[in-house]
Amino acid sequence: MKRTVCYGFCIFLLLIIAPGCRPGGETKTGTSAVNGLDKDNQLLQFFVASHPENVVVKCAAADLNADSLEDLVVIYRQGADKCGMLVVLSQPAGYVFTNEVAAPVSGQVITFKDIDDKPPLEFIVQGMKGANAGYAIFRVEGTRLEDLFGEGMKDCC
Repeated sequence: MKRTVCYGFCIFLLLIIAPGCRPGGETKTGTSAVNGLDKDNQLLQFFVASHPENVVVKCAAADLNADSLEDLVVIYRQGADKCGMLVVLSQPAGYVFTNEVAAPVSGQVITFKDIDDKPPLEFIVQGMKGANAGYAIFRVEGTRLEDLFGEGMKDCC
């Protein structure tokens, strides 16, 4: 019964969030556009240069910390059954990475949502690993990526 409720909630959340999402499959970075971002995007290139062994699966850009500079959420493959996520933060002197957190293995969706109507901007990450679905709400605090709330992420990451 508990599992049915969890699946029902995840499906409900997916139906609410998914219409605003862009399509995009896994793409080898450095050779073509990723999720609508040009391959020459400086934030994306900073990530690729620092993580040449990882393939970017999904990324999305927004001003996450209300400094009027675009930041980039990046989900990337770390192995056949493992993905990680971090944010590339734009700062006046250059770029910095937040801490890394585990990310869903497949069907990843990144949605920006100002949940509390004040900065910083929150974002929702959802996805799957096999039949397990999960989601989490994140916020950038300084240079830390904070998990505010989630359901099922342990099973899908």
